Amino acid sequence: MVEVVVGVDGGATKTEAAVISYSGELMAIGQAGPSNPAALPINEVCGNLTTSILNAITKVGSGVNVAVLSISMAGYIGGAWNSEIRGCLLRGLGDYLRGARIYLTEDIEAAHASAFLTGDGVVGILGTGSNFYGKYMGRRARVGGWGHLIDDEGGAYHIGAMGLSAVVRSYDGRLGETGLVKCALQQYSASTVEELVTRIYTAKDVKGSIASFARCVFEAARNGDREALAILRGETEEVALALATVIRRLNAPELPVALMGGTYTANRDLWKPMIEGELGRLMGRVVSIGEQLIRQSCAASIIPLNAGERFGENYLTRLVETCRVQA
Repeated sequence: MVEVVVGVDGGATKTEAAVISYSGELMAIGQAGPSNPAALPINEVCGNLTTSILNAITKVGSGVNVAVLSISMAGYIGGAWNSEIRGCLLRGLGDYLRGARIYLTEDIEAAHASAFLTGDGVVGILGTGSNFYGKYMGRRARVGGWGHLIDDEGGAYHIGAMGLSAVVRSYDGRLGETGLVKCALQQYSASTVEELVTRIYTAKDVKGSIASFARCVFEAARNGDREALAILRGETEEVALALATVIRRLNAPELPVALMGGTYTANRDLWKPMIEGELGRLMGRVVSIGEQLIRQSCAASIIPLNAGERFGENYLTRLVETCRVQA
């Protein structure tokens, strides 16, 4: 029986499980649907967690026993849903989890590990939402990540909502002309702004529908649209403020910074220099934003090391070699 470590990245759009040997070698990847417990019924979350893990394990073959299972989820609040998630995992994966030590954490923990492994630094996730987190000398600080209804500046939902607000404000005369109107009508297959608004409010997935409009905001900004650039500058200021606040709370002005998440990576060419410039202005120094080193599913497997788990001597070195994110 081969003992393995399984790391799971449970996101708002998909769940990814990585089966890793005790020496740190990535053996298999399995995927399934989303597993954000704050946005989905817990039975759906459990089903997708179980499916992703099974998909990965079956690729490895028979004779596998999961010694450590580390799950890092978007929307996870410490302690909430623990018993339900553990229970469903044991029911669905009982044959593989005999004696397994199970760890449940928020996705920002795996994001941090994916950039800094076990080291210090500040990380920001700019995806559908946003979240910022730092570690320094055993201290931790988190900023943002309070959800799309009241927070999440820098995330696709917030950017999309600001963009759609500019569309209707331009249409009724409160703003000048903007290319966002044309892009919105095309994206939502609407012939009028009134039809556009109806499509948004009656969408099956309103959050996703609004978040998808962030693409138009970045596209218009690249084309020099004044309103789109104003939105992006405002989002940039909020992202830089969040990162600077984490650094200030940790009292570590030279901490390295890394950003990740689909919204950021899809627009890195435009957004990275803007954020570096604004954060540098706030910090009074030159800032160079780093990148994600390894997949977040693999990074989730690092979290148990902080709780005293011990794997192979060169676990981290081999993990970086086999789980590296391709540029």
